[in-house]
Amino acid sequence: MTIQPASSRPFSSRWVNLALVVALSALAGMAILPAYLSGQWPWQTTPQVAQIDQLRSLQTDGLTLPGWQLTVAEPIAINRQTWTLAEYRAVSPEAQAAPVQQFALLLHPQPWHSNQPQLEWIDLAGAQNWRIEGRRRLRVGSVTARFFRAWGDGQSFAVVQWYAMPQGGHPSPGQWFWANQRSQLTRRTLTPWVAVTVLLPMEPLGAIADYQPLAIELTGLVQQQLEAVALR
Repeated sequence: MTIQPASSRPFSSRWVNLALVVALSALAGMAILPAYLSGQWPWQTTPQVAQIDQLRSLQTDGLTLPGWQLTVAEPIAINRQTWTLAEYRAVSPEAQAAPVQQFALLLHPQPWHSNQPQLEWIDLAGAQNWRIEGRRRLRVGSVTARFFRAWGDGQSFAVVQWYAMPQGGHPSPGQWFWANQRSQLTRRTLTPWVAVTVLLPMEPLGAIADYQPLAIELTGLVQQQLEAVALR
């Protein structure tokens, strides 16, 4: 039987376990050190959403978008959840050159500190009796969004959906979950979120690709405004 030289043997399980303990201790220390220096320990207070007041104002007032006039802002109930339905009309020359001159925006801001995103898209699609096709992803800066065509009750829309968060967005609640974990460890706060749905009216047999440039533009604009007024 050949014995390997000590320098070429793999690490024993004892040394591997020790390395894991050291690594986990270092991570814990990085998370706890700021609390130690400030004298405020995470378990002394329940983490909260610092922007909860701005989110609640957003639910009642709607969102201002440069280049577009807000013509309607009203709450609507979808599966026992309150959304804000806002309708916009183009007013700037740039917006008036868009393929559509008006669109709708549905917002569901986080209602309270303990509320988590729960795939609100399913409730919305069911309430509207949507049939969906042409699913794809849009990437707009730090935002990844769902983009698809939906029709039902005689109306067709190009639809964009994502959860807006500080410094980005994504249609999956999982992305919010990990951002929320980091926020609790590093700042002892919860990550705010807003469920966003942009509805662009389109011709029943229109090509969704024709509406993609406007969808990208509005996704960036809505995210920018949400970060400015409700997610700071």
